[in-house]
Amino acid sequence: MSNFELPDRVNPYQLADKLTLLEGVISAKRLKRLDETTAGIDESAQVSLRFDRDESGRRLIFGHVTAIVNLQCQRCLQVYGSKLDGDFTLTLVYNDEMAKALPAHLDALLLLPDALLDVADIVEEELLLSLPMHAMHPDSECRIETQFGTDESKGSPEKAPNPFDVLKVLK
Repeated sequence: MSNFELPDRVNPYQLADKLTLLEGVISAKRLKRLDETTAGIDESAQVSLRFDRDESGRRLIFGHVTAIVNLQCQRCLQVYGSKLDGDFTLTLVYNDEMAKALPAHLDALLLLPDALLDVADIVEEELLLSLPMHAMHPDSECRIETQFGTDESKGSPEKAPNPFDVLKVLK
């Protein structure tokens, strides 16, 4: 994949008609919502977008995104790096009727034919959807104490004095 910075806005209808492939990066500073949601973004997101048409003439965007972000482990609260990977397919539609008529396996992207698409927005959406439900280190790397107490306490416990033994004397 190239290190070419993808443009801010493109016309996806024209790119789909020309069967265009865009590969490059989106800098971390353009992914503001992802940066706010995570503990930071280490480097630019790698992006591949293929604009195409299917056999029915629908305009499609096939995308693959990869980024490395910092997440806070929910067990030990330490920050660790995590790779996010996401694939998506979007179908360009310009009204609700077209969106409702799509097969269930296709996702609609509502955009007028003369409108420009913000590339960073769709990439950031996919990366946000790729975040884990619960951010945690692998078990072998997490630095949290999962067993408490010492091994010597596993022996027979001493019998604590019963506080009600005093009442026996009163009889």
